[in-house]
Amino acid sequence: MEQEVNQHTILQAILELSKQMQDMKSDLQQQIEAVEKRLEAKIEAVEKILEVKIEAVEKRLETKIEAVEKNLEAKIEAVEKKLEAKIETVENKLDDNIETVESRLEKIEQNLSRKIDLVDAKFEILSRDLLTTKAEVSMLQQVK
Repeated sequence: MEQEVNQHTILQAILELSKQMQDMKSDLQQQIEAVEKRLEAKIEAVEKILEVKIEAVEKRLETKIEAVEKNLEAKIEAVEKKLEAKIETVENKLDDNIETVESRLEKIEQNLSRKIDLVDAKFEILSRDLLTTKAEVSMLQQVK
């Protein structure tokens, strides 16, 4: 009988330990679930904070990018205006130079035309003088 009592006591102790283990398991499971919920809540809060910060950074970057774009556009426009002014100045100088060259060419053509006319007149005179000389030589030859 004592052995039965011992077995019964052992079984009772095992049953009690099993209940305690179940209670501990249940308690641990509840603690794990509570920790998971807190972690999920913290993760969500961190995600929201990060989203807000990311949006703020995006806005600042967009503002900076817009400012840089405007600045670059202004600089490009200034460079374009300077280049247009320089091109216009060069075109005006070229026009002036072309007019000067054309004027000089006209003067040169006029001078050449006068010189050609002078040379033609001299040739004409020389031709007449030559004819006169030939006539005189011919007459002298006939007289001899």
